[in-house]
Amino acid sequence: FAHNVSKFLKTRGYNVLGADLGLNTHLVRFGEGMVNTFVILQQFEWALEDKALPNNLWVDKAKTVVHVDPAVQAETKAMINSTEVFIITLGLTEIWYDKRSGEPLWRAVHPKDYDDRVHGFRASTFQENFDNLCKIYGLIRAAKPDARIVFTLSPVPLVATFRPISCITASSVSKATLRAALDEFIRANMGDEKLHYFPSYEIVKEVCVDPYADDNRHPKPEVIAMIMQSFERHYCVAS
Repeated sequence: FAHNVSKFLKTRGYNVLGADLGLNTHLVRFGEGMVNTFVILQQFEWALEDKALPNNLWVDKAKTVVHVDPAVQAETKAMINSTEVFIITLGLTEIWYDKRSGEPLWRAVHPKDYDDRVHGFRASTFQENFDNLCKIYGLIRAAKPDARIVFTLSPVPLVATFRPISCITASSVSKATLRAALDEFIRANMGDEKLHYFPSYEIVKEVCVDPYADDNRHPKPEVIAMIMQSFERHYCVAS
C-alpha cells in the first residue's frame, strides 16, 4: 500500500524521495519490507543516531544479505534531512528478530536459513508499538522540527502467520493493535499541528463495498484512486 502512495504522488508531479531508486538507501530500495514499527525505528536510529548494528540482520526480498554499509547510512541520513513530509505506513505487529542482539529482521527467515538458536518470532504488543511510534516521532522532530508527518495503516491483511491461530484472527489482532497504538500516539501529541493520521485503513474497511481484488488482499485500483484523491485534496498543495 505504501508503494501505491508513492506511485500516485509521483505521477502527480510531487518530489517523492521514497520512489527515487537512484537513492542508495534501504528505506527506498527495501521499503516494501519495512512494515512494522521495529524495523522503521531501526532505520531511523541507524541513520540519525549512528546506531551500531550487526551485519547479519537484513535480507532482501530475494533472500540476499544486505550489508550494513556506511555509505548507505550517510545517504539515508541525507535523505531524511532533506525530507519535508514523512508518510509512514504501518502494516503488522508480528516480527522476526535475532535472538543474539534482539534486533528486528526485515522479513521472515527462509526455511533453509532458519536457525532456532538465532531466529525468533513473536507478536509485539500495543505498548511496544506505541513506544516505537514515540521514538520515531522524536527522531524525526529532532532532525526536522518543521516537517509534516503523516501516519497511515495499511488495509492489506496478512497472507500468513507463524502464530498458532488462524491467519484471519492474526490479521485482525495485528491491525487492531496498530490502530489503537496510533490513536493513543496521535492523542498524546495533539499539540503538534503538523502531525496527522490519514484513515486509508478505515476508508477501505468502513466506507467501500467489496473493496478488494480477486486475491482478497489488495484494494482494487479504483479504491486506491479514490483514497489517494482524498489524500491529495486534504494534504497536497497545488503548484
